[in-house]
Amino acid sequence: MSRTSTVLAIHPIRRLFAGLALGLVLAAGTPSDAYAQTYNADGWTVLQPSEDTRFVFVSSSEGNDQNSGRSPAQPVRTIARAKELIRDGYPDWMLLKRGDVWNEGLGSWRASGRSNTERSVIASYGDSDDRPKLILTDISGIIAPYQQDTSHVAIVGIHFESNRTDSSPRGIRWLSTGKDLLVEDCYIGGFKDNVTIEGQGDGFSDVIFRRNIVVDAWSISSHSQGLFINRTENILIEENVIDHNGWNPNIAGANPTGFNQNVYVQTSTENTTFVGNITARASGAGAQLRNGGIARHNLFYANPMPLRFGYNSSSNGNSGNASGEVKFNTVVGGPLSNPNAGSSFGIWLERLDGVEVMHNVITTNQSGESNIWGFSLHGFARNGIITNNVVYGWNDASGAGGQFLRSAANAESTLLIKDNIWFLTAPSYQLFRIDHPSNFHFVNNRFANLPATQDAFRIQGNSRINFNQWSGLAMVNGDQLQATSFVDPGRNLKDYAQHLGFTDEVAFLEAARQLSRRNWRPELTAEAASAWIRAGYQVQPN
Repeated sequence: MSRTSTVLAIHPIRRLFAGLALGLVLAAGTPSDAYAQTYNADGWTVLQPSEDTRFVFVSSSEGNDQNSGRSPAQPVRTIARAKELIRDGYPDWMLLKRGDVWNEGLGSWRASGRSNTERSVIASYGDSDDRPKLILTDISGIIAPYQQDTSHVAIVGIHFESNRTDSSPRGIRWLSTGKDLLVEDCYIGGFKDNVTIEGQGDGFSDVIFRRNIVVDAWSISSHSQGLFINRTENILIEENVIDHNGWNPNIAGANPTGFNQNVYVQTSTENTTFVGNITARASGAGAQLRNGGIARHNLFYANPMPLRFGYNSSSNGNSGNASGEVKFNTVVGGPLSNPNAGSSFGIWLERLDGVEVMHNVITTNQSGESNIWGFSLHGFARNGIITNNVVYGWNDASGAGGQFLRSAANAESTLLIKDNIWFLTAPSYQLFRIDHPSNFHFVNNRFANLPATQDAFRIQGNSRINFNQWSGLAMVNGDQLQATSFVDPGRNLKDYAQHLGFTDEVAFLEAARQLSRRNWRPELTAEAASAWIRAGYQVQPN
């Protein structure tokens, strides 16, 4: 979809708003036409008021609830009063003054817009570079009431932050029927669940979640997620920074577990697109896309389970298989939140059904675990292809090469593993483990630094075999031992951070967490970081 600028209608308030608050637009990328967004030249969604839009201005520093709220010169002070002026079913806009602070949430939000081009909008006005901040103690940021149809809502450029000690508020919680929720350029941090979208009744549809900062969710009493989505269809999650969710080392009992994720998209979802995101330092999964979808151009760093794609929802048969694609992702190892997780993998694939896994780079494991895999396949699977991927230096805690491909999958039809490069930087005791080899086909894969006599392949639990024996199997065609020279092997996120002038990857992530529409820096995005890292793994011509 092309990025197109849209000029606001010439109307006194609308013209004033255009000058004050075009912090009100969303990020660029490649969404499907189903999302029907229009972007300006910088890639932010253009939201345009209607002729009957009512603007309500809110300022904690200058407002008075006796004011009309209808202009920046007459703002109300409290969000509660502003909500009274917003009409359900109209394209009304609540505008919070940038740089102001409230200890008041948006509460139960019952006002729907008119359509996906005439939304009910919560956004900002003013000249400050700082978003309007809701600093909340024991309350949630905004909630769509349980089972109410709350549709056509945009939340843009708002800072939601919890400074709680032990309660369990949520940042954005959508428990709605209906459709069309846009969340852009928001900061959501420190809640039990930073963002929860759970469709009710017949479910919710059409969610766009882009260029947000989602960080530091934690809980001492239950599971905790950065972003949790359930019973929802048509979901776009794009160009967000999602970091350090599910645990808090400064709070007793807020420990990392495998049940707490940066991103958790349940099996009851449909049509998920996850593209261009940084997801780092999760308690558990960097992203768990249980029903598959599209995962492209993401950067995963220091997650115990970087990407889980699909889910084993039944013990046999093909019920619940995941379809879609996993392409052009970069997985970089790093110190884990949970040093006792026991295992670590790059990309976990489960119950695949026609999935293409292509052009991914998995590199430089630093987890300190002893049981690690580059790719891990599970459940029943069919008609999948894993091709043109690179796994480099995915070593275990002892320094030995890990399992570059482990498969417990029982393939009902063809699984093709083709044209991949498995680059060892240390000897591997078990490079491949294939429990159910029927319908697997290995074609033209390249193994670098693997001695031909090393027993690094294990089939059906039998004794390990060496490459010469492997290449003689009927399911193997054209695999070869071949010295491989990359442009700059070993590139990781620390290298990219230092390339930009940061001390290390922690400093890079801290800078990425400060991104907003007012200070957007393309070099701090997943697309830029991933492209630079991946360029190091291009094969040098002979």
